[in-house]
Amino acid sequence: MCTGKGRGRSGKEEHERRCGRSHGRGRAGKDQVDFGSTEPHTVLFHEPGKDSVWVGGRGKVYRVSFPEGKNASVHTVNFGSTKGSCVDKQDCENYITLIEKQGRGLLVCGTNARRPSCWTLVNDTVESLGERRGYAPFSPDENSLVLFDGEEVYSTIRKQEYNGKIPRFRRIQGEIELYTSDTVMQNPQFIKATIVHQDQDYDDKIYYFFREDNPDKNPEAPLNVSRVAQLCRGDQGGESSLSVSKWNTFLKAMLVCSDPTTNKNFNRLQDVFLLPDPNGQWRDTRVYGVFSNPWNYSAVCVYSLGDIDKVFRTSSLKGYHSSLPNPRPGKCLPDRQPIPTETFQVADSHPEVVQRVEPMGPQKTPLFHSKYHYQKVVVHRMNASNGDVFRVLYLTTDRGTIHKVVESRELEHSFVFNIIEIQPFRRAATIQAMSLDADWRKLYVSSQWEVSQVPLDLCDVYGGGCHGCLMARDPYCGWDKGRCVSIYSVQRPVLQSINPAEPHKQCPNPKPEEAPVQKVSLAQNSRYYLSCPMESRHATYWWRHGQKVEQSCEPGHQSPNCILFIENLTAGHYGHYYCEAQEGSYLHKAQHWQLLSEDEAKAEQLQSHAHTRVASLWLGVLPTLTLGLLVH
Repeated sequence: MCTGKGRGRSGKEEHERRCGRSHGRGRAGKDQVDFGSTEPHTVLFHEPGKDSVWVGGRGKVYRVSFPEGKNASVHTVNFGSTKGSCVDKQDCENYITLIEKQGRGLLVCGTNARRPSCWTLVNDTVESLGERRGYAPFSPDENSLVLFDGEEVYSTIRKQEYNGKIPRFRRIQGEIELYTSDTVMQNPQFIKATIVHQDQDYDDKIYYFFREDNPDKNPEAPLNVSRVAQLCRGDQGGESSLSVSKWNTFLKAMLVCSDPTTNKNFNRLQDVFLLPDPNGQWRDTRVYGVFSNPWNYSAVCVYSLGDIDKVFRTSSLKGYHSSLPNPRPGKCLPDRQPIPTETFQVADSHPEVVQRVEPMGPQKTPLFHSKYHYQKVVVHRMNASNGDVFRVLYLTTDRGTIHKVVESRELEHSFVFNIIEIQPFRRAATIQAMSLDADWRKLYVSSQWEVSQVPLDLCDVYGGGCHGCLMARDPYCGWDKGRCVSIYSVQRPVLQSINPAEPHKQCPNPKPEEAPVQKVSLAQNSRYYLSCPMESRHATYWWRHGQKVEQSCEPGHQSPNCILFIENLTAGHYGHYYCEAQEGSYLHKAQHWQLLSEDEAKAEQLQSHAHTRVASLWLGVLPTLTLGLLVH
C-alpha cells in the first residue's frame, strides 16, 4: 500500500511521487477541490457520464467540474434557511441532505432550520417547493434513507419532530401512503434500499438493508443483528382498519457473515452495494455487504438476490408453529388484490423468517476479512486486456483512505488481492460520501473539507519497472513500451499477468533492478535500527549482513516494517545490509544500506570524484508488489 514514508526530505518526496498528495497521481489540486470552509455533513450526487459532481453542504450546493486534462473548478449555489423559532436550538442551519435528478434539473432538500424543505435547481435558478416532510430529516445526524422510483418516493425519515420517534419505512409519494408497523423493527439503522423488477410486474420487490437491536437477550449474543427486509412494490395495504395504511407484505431475514474455520463473526452491517448481472438476470445480482465486529475488524460477504428471494418465498416464520395462511405472508398478489387480514396478522406478529441469508459459494463464508475497519464500498466489474472478468472493490477505511481490492475466480478458486491504498485528499479526513461512475471509470469522494475525483486506472503509482507493474496484479494496468499504463490508454495489447502466482516471469528482463546503495556514518557503541516497509502481505522479508540473515519477517508479521535493531554498534556491525523480499521465485533487493565508520566516511568525503555521497537516513519504498492477500 502507499504507506511507506521516509525520514527526511528525500523520503517525503519519494512518497509523494509514488502515492501522490491527492490520490496517487501526484497531481495535487488538479483532481480535487477544497470547499474553503468546513462542511460537517456532505451529500454527493453524480450523474453518470458527466464530468461534474454536486455536493450538498451547509446552506449551499457545490458544483465541481473535473474537465479532462484541466484543473478542477467549483461553482456555488446558495440555499438560505428560515430559522424562525429555531434560534435557540441546535442544527438551526440548512444542511443539504438530498440531491436527486428531477426533470431538467435537480431536486434539493435540506433540514432548513428544523423545517425540512425542498427546492428545484435548474441552471442556477433556485425555486422553493416549501416544506416537504419525509424528504429531509430535522437534524443532519439522523439516520435517513430516501429511494426514488419514477413517481414513487420511499423514505425512512420521520415526519414529526417530537411525536414520531419510531423509525418506519414509508411510501411517501405514490398511489397510497404506507408505513411499517411499529413492532416489526427494533431501533433500526437503515443502510440501503433498492427496487428489484422481477419476472412479473406485480412481483416487483423493494429490498432494504438495515441493522437493529438483537431481540436475543443472551449476554453472549451480539448487541446488533443485520437484516434484509422485503416489501411488495404493488402493496396496496390491507382490508381492515388496522392494516389499511400499513405494509402488508413486510418480512425480514438475518444476514449472516461469519467464518466457522476461524470462528470469526461479523454482525454489524456497515454498507451495501448491489452489482447487477451483466446479462440482466435479476436473480444473479450480487449484493456486497461490509460488516464489522466489536473490535472493528471487517469482512465482506457477497449474496445473490436469487438466494434472498428464495429465503422469503420458502422459509417458515420464526416463532409461528401453525400452518401458514393462504396466501402466505410476503406473497405479492396480482391485479392489486388486497392482502387478507389473517395473512397480515400472522406476518405482523411474526415478521422474521427462520432461514438466514448466507453468502454465496459452496463454503458460504466471507469473500475475505481484514484487520481494517471498512465503512463504505462500491464495486466495478471490468474486463482485463485478455477478456478475463474482474470485480474491483473500493473500500473506505476509518483513516480516510481507500483500499482497492481485486476479486477474481479461476475454476473453483477465488483470488482476492488488496493491491493499493489511495489517499484521495490533501489532508486525511473521514470519507463522508462516495459515488462510482462505472462507464467513465471514476470514483468521487467527499470529506468535510474536499471533494476528489479518483481514476480507477491508477497505474503510474506502481514502481519497480515491469516486475512491480505486473506483481501489483492490477487488472486496469499493463506493461507497454517501458511504462506501466492503463489498458484503456492504448489501442494495442499490453503485457498483463494477473492471476498467476509469479507474473514477473512474463517480463522481458527476468532480473529486477536492485535498490541503490544508501550510506550512513555511525559512531561505535551507538544504537541504530534499519526499517524496511513490508508492502507485500504474502512475501517473506529478511535483513542480510554479508551472507548471514540477521532478521527474518514472515508473511503476517504484525508490524508494517521489518526492523533490524543494533543495540550496541561494534566494528563487526559495519558493512553492507540488504533487505530482501521473496514471493515465490520473485526475489527483490528492496533496500541496500552501507554502515560506515566515521573514518571510512571521512575518507570517502575526501574523494572529490565520488558520485555517491553519504546519504541522510531515508527509508525507501519497495517497488509495489501485491499488497496483501486477504483470503482467509
